[in-house]
Amino acid sequence: MPGLDAMWRKADAALLRCLELAHQSFLAGGLPVGAVIVAASGESVSEGRNRAYDPAGGGDRLQRTPIAHAEMNALAGIETGTELGAMTLWSSHRPCMMCAAACEFTGVGAVTFIAPDPSDDDNGEDPDGIETEWVIAANLLFLSGVAAYSGSSSPMIMRAAQREPEITHLMRIAGDTALRRPALRDVLTPAWPDIQTAARERRSRQGHGPLRHPPAKPLPATARQRASQRQPR
Repeated sequence: MPGLDAMWRKADAALLRCLELAHQSFLAGGLPVGAVIVAASGESVSEGRNRAYDPAGGGDRLQRTPIAHAEMNALAGIETGTELGAMTLWSSHRPCMMCAAACEFTGVGAVTFIAPDPSDDDNGEDPDGIETEWVIAANLLFLSGVAAYSGSSSPMIMRAAQREPEITHLMRIAGDTALRRPALRDVLTPAWPDIQTAARERRSRQGHGPLRHPPAKPLPATARQRASQRQPR
């Protein structure tokens, strides 16, 4: 089983940046979701994190509004007239209906995400081609942010205990304080053995073996959006 260093080197830069932005949202007391728009060359063109719960007056145009989702903030950093057809929007979590519609409307060529959104009404499937360890890391941040904001007995956390028990167990092991180191890699390094254990448990629960194929080509926004109405994030 590869360690964090090997997986970090192998991971797409956009994947890592999404998780770093999600971690920044966690530290800011918001909902931990991050998004990056990359050109066909892989160069980052724009990025954003969820700022719906940040204080008003920040750098993002949508800050402290109900539409200040990570994907919307990333799109808001793109100038009108920019050709998005060859670009990919990465998100730490499956975009909601609003963000998926915005991607389609603006002509984003492809959308890929790291983890299903725990706030979805349906369970959601883990995306193809994403190592389960990154899925665990993304939802550890997300659910820890929800617990910090709404309490450990909030409905979403209680639901997650049934749907993603390996995540809520990991939350108890890792603890909120350990996630508050300023750099994401410093958060993940001591937690990585437990993240690997949680990843094995998740694959076993879902009936999957270890990931043996290369990352899948990102799916078009219109093809991969299956989210039903859910709580705003």
